[in-house]
Amino acid sequence: MTVADEGQGMDEATLARVMEPLFTTKAEGKGTGLGLPMIRDFAERSGGHFDLRSRPGEGTCAEIRLPVQASEHPVGLPRVA
Repeated sequence: MTVADEGQGMDEATLARVMEPLFTTKAEGKGTGLGLPMIRDFAERSGGHFDLRSRPGEGTCAEIRLPVQASEHPVGLPRVA
């Protein structure tokens, strides 16, 4: 899945830090800095990959790739009656 915007984008210094837990560019009380690291960790623990690209003035593109599982019921998830 890919999500992209045409917003202000991020410079290289900011992009280099966005995966650090608790790093945020938002005002105090407006964000925890945990969202992107959590998405990255989810993707990696699922055997997938998370990629984030951004350029100042051009926006940001986030892409998560997850493996396809062939079984009807994914391993490790509880069955729903």
